[in-house]
Amino acid sequence: MLRLAAIFKDGAVLQRDRKIKIWGETDRKTVYISLTNAEGTELCKLDCNSLDNRFEFEIGPSPAGGPFEIKVWTDLEEFFLKDIYFGDVYLAGGQSNMEFELQNSKDGSKEVTESDDPYIRFYYTPKVSYVGEELFEAESKTAWEKCEPGKTGCWSAVGYYFAKAISEEINGEDENVMIGIIGCNWGGTSASCWMSREKLLEYPETSVYALDYDEKTKGQRLDDYLRELSEYETYQVEFDKNVGNYYATNPNPTWDEAIRLFGENRYPGPMGPRNWTRPAGLYESMLKRIAPYGICGVLWYQGEEDDNRPYTYKRLLKSLTEEWSKEFENESLPFYIVQLPRFLNEGEEDDKNWPFIREAQSDICFENKNYGLAVSLESGEFHNIHPLNKETVGYRLAFQALYRYYGVYGEWEACGPRLESSYAEGDSVYAEIACCQSGLVIDGDDGFLEDVYFGDYLPEDSGFEIAGEDGVYYPAKAQYIKSSSIASKEPEETDVYGFSAPTEDELKGGSAVLRISSDKVPGPKYARYFWKNFGRVRVFGANGIPLAPFRTSKDDGAVAIGSRQGTLIS
Repeated sequence: MLRLAAIFKDGAVLQRDRKIKIWGETDRKTVYISLTNAEGTELCKLDCNSLDNRFEFEIGPSPAGGPFEIKVWTDLEEFFLKDIYFGDVYLAGGQSNMEFELQNSKDGSKEVTESDDPYIRFYYTPKVSYVGEELFEAESKTAWEKCEPGKTGCWSAVGYYFAKAISEEINGEDENVMIGIIGCNWGGTSASCWMSREKLLEYPETSVYALDYDEKTKGQRLDDYLRELSEYETYQVEFDKNVGNYYATNPNPTWDEAIRLFGENRYPGPMGPRNWTRPAGLYESMLKRIAPYGICGVLWYQGEEDDNRPYTYKRLLKSLTEEWSKEFENESLPFYIVQLPRFLNEGEEDDKNWPFIREAQSDICFENKNYGLAVSLESGEFHNIHPLNKETVGYRLAFQALYRYYGVYGEWEACGPRLESSYAEGDSVYAEIACCQSGLVIDGDDGFLEDVYFGDYLPEDSGFEIAGEDGVYYPAKAQYIKSSSIASKEPEETDVYGFSAPTEDELKGGSAVLRISSDKVPGPKYARYFWKNFGRVRVFGANGIPLAPFRTSKDDGAVAIGSRQGTLIS
């Protein structure tokens, strides 16, 4: 018996410029591997002994290029992998917004028809919730797919647009680097699904996921669970069909009416060892099936399912990045994280819980120089938790990689404005906004971005708020007063705002200062921006990337008031 891990198939993209692992199973003592180029020249030949029926080779580092052929064999069997390329490989992880298919996205049908890039390939890790014969059968049918017209419809839209942007930027006459995307995602999943039980139990904030599962399944018998699961699957198929037809044929459908007509929504089914939303489940049946495949970064779009625990999401996500870095044997593994966009369902109160998740995502990225935050606040939609504009998200992720990993973008091209520092003085809070070398713009009433000049007030509905010692926030006005790089510059007598126009050299500091104030708060202490789940996004950098939501202090007493999942857990 000789079997490679499922991800090693014809057409695979292997990570360039680093040592990588190739592994599998065998009942033979010794296994051999060779790498041959297109001219038939054998570039390397290795052997290793198996241990507990598992073998593992380490090859490379190899520069970008291909095609190559890999041969793996024992004294009884042999396998050939053809059309192998070395390039850059990314894992597209998370929940439904990363899972969201290109064909269903905005202008997706047209993009699928026109998608044609010989330097992009895609592999999808099978979505099976437990390790067993169903998973093994699904893995046997997987393949590395090429980016050809009509063939990309089921790809992750975000992953596709990321790869497209990277390929367009780095490939040309001088260099051609194959970009491989590994889809490893599943809708409706908490970050806890993608971590080991041992990692979850490391901290009180994350152990609750495992302990809650233990409580829900206490005393559960497998036969009873499987019978309940079968009943659920039969019921839910009929329910989903009826509700889908109802929404497709009624001009003003409502969820309450759908429930009245068709009964209880039992999603996601009985909790147990085959429920894909259970803690640590997909870590075993998906992530561990592809680790430690060589990758150069992780694209992460998730957080919606953890909005009932917004205060502890930072610890949860930080633990995930730590464990994945270990699994992929790269302590400096880059993570490019999508900050949750705006969202609110019709008829819901704004629970102000997503700002805490956005803050956690931002904190993690700015605490690690290898991580990048894709701010795509404006891409969200009212009453649609799966916004269709995935091109913006994919490209914003690509900007981070092009800046942090490839070095072909500058910070001002890749990053949107963000809070750098702040202080309260007199009747105002002053917020220094970094990463706006070319200034700020606003989404004007005519739908076009308009320049903001020194001294201008941003629109009243921009989303700024201010609070005093009591932590009670009021809507505030924000004035764009100066560039921080000229804070000490002597004002000119004719300058009504107390400073002279900045020179080009002075703008290289890349920061601006906003003066935030309100007549209702004479002695302010705190300020914040876009501290809500949904609203109009008006403030952008000149590069078109939104100002990232912020608050000037985590000690302001802000609280979430609820969760769309019903229960807010502190």
